[in-house]
Amino acid sequence: MIQRKQTLYLMAAIILTVMCLFMQIGAFKAAGISLARVYNLWFTDPLGGHHYDTWPLLAILAPTVVIAVYTIFIYTRRRLQAKLCLINALLCLLWYSCYVVVGQTVGQKTWGTVDFSPRWPVVLPAIALVLYLLARKAIIADEKLIRSIDRIR
Repeated sequence: MIQRKQTLYLMAAIILTVMCLFMQIGAFKAAGISLARVYNLWFTDPLGGHHYDTWPLLAILAPTVVIAVYTIFIYTRRRLQAKLCLINALLCLLWYSCYVVVGQTVGQKTWGTVDFSPRWPVVLPAIALVLYLLARKAIIADEKLIRSIDRIR
């Protein structure tokens, strides 16, 4: 059914992921002066120009929204739902590894020695990761319940 608790987990994960996609996730600083604001698709330089060196972050995180929406509506195929929740969780972990690489390489490639400071929206994919795992657990519990009912018949 679509009104299950895993749907609530998936909807919350979708909202958190979309929030992270549109918010500032970090900044490059040199000697305490902010050089750039980092978003999932681009970073802005001090003159306001957009540089799209951070696009892999968007390319990894955006599909999780599409997969999660699809997962909500295939409630009759619980095994596939569980697999898609696991894929979304792995994509969130991949996003974090890519985030670390972007923080280390993009600023140094552009300005030389700079410091990267993360912003608070960086925790949103981690919360979404937990919600995907909770949804998967609830989906598996539903599958076990349906199997046990079928066994009784």
